[in-house]
Amino acid sequence: MSAFRIMWLIVMFDLPTQTKQDRKRYRWFARHLDAEGYIRLQYPIYAKVFNSVGSANHGKRRLKNFLHTNIKKGNVRMLMFTDAQFGKMEIIVGEPSSQEEITQPSLFDF
Repeated sequence: MSAFRIMWLIVMFDLPTQTKQDRKRYRWFARHLDAEGYIRLQYPIYAKVFNSVGSANHGKRRLKNFLHTNIKKGNVRMLMFTDAQFGKMEIIVGEPSSQEEITQPSLFDF
């Protein structure tokens, strides 16, 4: 499978945490991303790998539907790019997350 066909979807969010209900919604969204197979790159940035542009677009639609139904305040952004582009990401300080280290090499272990 080509590294130019595999797509990554990055979700970055900034949700309010002033009230107890806000914090509950924040945790609920993070758990939803977890349940959908996203890995946490860092707070609050999550990523998921898809095997094609079509499946990545389907993942975006699923996430947008969840957000429109459940999250009314805050800021959520999505960014989609190829596995080749993801592989060029530089970590300036720190190390890759343990989830990230597991995901990247296993993509081509079919």
